[in-house]
Amino acid sequence: MTLTIQEINDREQWNNFLTSQSRGHLLQSYEWGELNKYLGGRIYRLGALEDGRLTGVMLLTVNPVPLPARIPGLKLSWLYSARGPTVESPDSPALPALIEHAHKVARKERAVILRIEPNIADDDPNEHTWLAAYSKIDFRTNPIAVHGRRSWVLDIRPSAEELLTNFKMTWRQNVRAAGRKGVIIREASSDADFEAYYELLKVTSERDAFFIHSLDYHKEIYRHFASKGDAVLYIAEHEGTAIAAKMLIRFGDWCWDMFGATSNEKRNLKPAYLLQYTCFQWAQARGCSYFDFRTIPEILEPGEEMWGVYEYKKGFGGFSRLNMPTQDYVYRPLIYTLWSRLVEYRRAKRHQERQKIELERSARGQAQRKDEEAKPAEQIPATPKEQPQPAKAKQKQQAGKNGKKPQEAGNSPIADTPEETSSPVS
Repeated sequence: MTLTIQEINDREQWNNFLTSQSRGHLLQSYEWGELNKYLGGRIYRLGALEDGRLTGVMLLTVNPVPLPARIPGLKLSWLYSARGPTVESPDSPALPALIEHAHKVARKERAVILRIEPNIADDDPNEHTWLAAYSKIDFRTNPIAVHGRRSWVLDIRPSAEELLTNFKMTWRQNVRAAGRKGVIIREASSDADFEAYYELLKVTSERDAFFIHSLDYHKEIYRHFASKGDAVLYIAEHEGTAIAAKMLIRFGDWCWDMFGATSNEKRNLKPAYLLQYTCFQWAQARGCSYFDFRTIPEILEPGEEMWGVYEYKKGFGGFSRLNMPTQDYVYRPLIYTLWSRLVEYRRAKRHQERQKIELERSARGQAQRKDEEAKPAEQIPATPKEQPQPAKAKQKQQAGKNGKKPQEAGNSPIADTPEETSSPVS
């Protein structure tokens, strides 16, 4: 057997390998590498070939170390693999070979660390074996993740009607009520639609304090995937006015809820619920098995950042998926230690600032839902009774056996920058 590591420039070869693996992920896709280059980054697409057959890949991005002050003559970087590398098994010879080649890249790029966040989660029965495999080649666990470790996932293999049956009652009523009140969901079809989507995204960003990239970057994301029928931009309208929007991306048999936005107006119409249900149907029509809502709080307690987002997402059914901890290979210990302390300080400060906001938001949401539940029930046609959706434990078992496990994920490579994400819509 001859094992070689080389850069892969064949899009089809790269993506075909990823989608054939249960741990392949959107953030390792060929297109995501192109998007990193669009943002001005440098990338390496490393492939492990055994006698010419691809057995492992790792998309590496090169990022500047965010030093608190500029030091003349000192230009350092860090290497990052989001939801990678992807290899066939923990004992695959491709894993140490890819890492060894990454060390060569690190020397060339004057890297402080090689940071990886493989797509291995708590629904993988071999999670501890994977952790041991990385420990064996001298990685250390970092408790602070670049991309949120925990995501919310829905098994969408049941029928659309069965999925609706398993929504929480209020969520199900909101889906139907939005349609009755004249909310229309349609695919974006013009530049004006895209601009309406981005204006909603800006409103949501300002309201819920999260980072968003430029309009042009969002267009670039959409262009890369929509050209193959793997992306859609939905607009929710009422009387001709855009009041909510979502962008979805499919990769393999997973669909990611990439970006979501809602207006500050007409929120009583609950457009996001009908929009979300339409998203499930789009993913089902394209052969997806799982729908990834993306990030929820790592610690599932009120007051944690994105708690409101979590409460909204879990109303549609599904299960939590916790990714394995971030793994660091350290090349420059002193700089790494100083940088880590700076990130810890920033994260602790942000957590403290956000905790009060999240608690207040959660209390408002609970009060609103109680008011809605106290109102007389509207005359809504009954949902046909079907077989119940598999329980959470069964879903997780099925995901481990049959699904490709994805982050969720924003696009900023800096470890202490909040990711671009969907917002709470309750």
